[in-house]
Amino acid sequence: MSYHKPVSVVAVLGLLATLFVNAATPYDLVINNGRVIDPESQLDAVHSLGIREGKIVAISADPLKAERSIDATGLIVSPGFINLHSHSVAEPGYRLELLDGVTTVLELEAGSFPIARFGHQLGNAPLTHFGASVGHAWIRMQVIDPEALSELGRSGRLDMSGPTFTQPANPEELAQIRALIEQELIAGGLGIGLLLDYMTRAVTEAERDMIFSVAARFGVPVFVHVRRGVDGDPAGLEEVMAVAERSGAPLHICHLNASAMSGVDYWLDQIDAARERGLDVTTEIFPWTAGSAAISSDVFSRNWREIFAIDYEDVQWAETGEWLTEETFTAFRAIRPDGQTMHHYIREEWNRRAIVRPHVMVASDAMPLTSYERKVVPNGAGTSSRVLGQVVREEKSLSLSDAIARLSWLPAQRMEAFASDFRTKGRIQLGADADLAIFDANRVAARADYAHPFLAPVGMQYVVVAGTITVRDGVLADEVGAGSKLTNSIGDN
Repeated sequence: MSYHKPVSVVAVLGLLATLFVNAATPYDLVINNGRVIDPESQLDAVHSLGIREGKIVAISADPLKAERSIDATGLIVSPGFINLHSHSVAEPGYRLELLDGVTTVLELEAGSFPIARFGHQLGNAPLTHFGASVGHAWIRMQVIDPEALSELGRSGRLDMSGPTFTQPANPEELAQIRALIEQELIAGGLGIGLLLDYMTRAVTEAERDMIFSVAARFGVPVFVHVRRGVDGDPAGLEEVMAVAERSGAPLHICHLNASAMSGVDYWLDQIDAARERGLDVTTEIFPWTAGSAAISSDVFSRNWREIFAIDYEDVQWAETGEWLTEETFTAFRAIRPDGQTMHHYIREEWNRRAIVRPHVMVASDAMPLTSYERKVVPNGAGTSSRVLGQVVREEKSLSLSDAIARLSWLPAQRMEAFASDFRTKGRIQLGADADLAIFDANRVAARADYAHPFLAPVGMQYVVVAGTITVRDGVLADEVGAGSKLTNSIGDN
């Protein structure tokens, strides 16, 4: 598939000028002789990059000189990957994402509250760029069940069977929720995260429509986990697309494969038709075959075995890998409502049918990870490498440039209309941010699996964040901590 985009005269002249760059120009870092792939301009050639103050300032056909250099001979030089959907909000999770070539980790589905505090847990030298949407669920919790929010802050434990996820808001509460969402967007939130499937009983049409109206007013997307029906049922998709069309709000459908299941073709047909009508709607998938959710989630209070077409023996207790029975499932629901499951219901054929469709992005849906003592799904440790190794090299379902676009440039495009920092991400061009993934296309592969979720991939040789080498020879380098917090730019427009 081609992502051809007309190149301006200015861009052409700028690129030509760099081919004759003065070798005496000082650079902080140079990357020589790599196969540089930029999906937007369709540059795909052996070139060298000069980096200064975190920006790409030279793209040369000849090697460049600097005190610090990377010899990328035989390697791919790609824009750093942008993960739109990760719940991995502590350093252990960010570390794994970084080793997988991810230079920007975003929590957009669930979001955060308050936005001003998001990222404090990463310290003063974060490994990657990061950011979050405004978390409707957590604002709802602040309004309806503030003690539960305090407990979540203290212990990190979340019981998803409480009033936040089951109790409709009254008019006064609805007004408070709206005011807080608006306040958090002004504070920089990257859109609005809406966990609709986890609060099917709680969110009324009035609350849903309010969220979309606020998003439309501010010009930011609603990142939504749609209400889930029985395998293939498109009602949840149709619901949010109809509201988006009425309100004019941008819309992003999280992990489409996990919600559409066997209906991926029909769901994507509906999204394509909506895009043709002018609806600003995008979507993503993750390249794995299990979902993950708290055992107290609303979906497990419904006919989940019919919805997923699985049974108790298809569910694992994530932190130990134990396969559950009806008895242990019931027991964990009672005594560990905060615990995570891995429910195996997604088929590889659904993923393959989805990932080859135009505009479909790749995200990880990595679960929260604060230590390596308790297992989680492997998504955070190998999503990018799984696509590059399995889907591109082994199956040849995507070209390398196409896969890179779905991991970097397309996510940047989704964000840049309301968050200007993304206009210089996901690209290898003059003035672009020096966020780069440098890998061996013949070796790159995920090693993590459901039994061993923390194994780093192979073949991801270097990762550069804001011009700083953060991964060298596949391991974390000494020079880490160049990430920054990303917020919206709606106040600048």
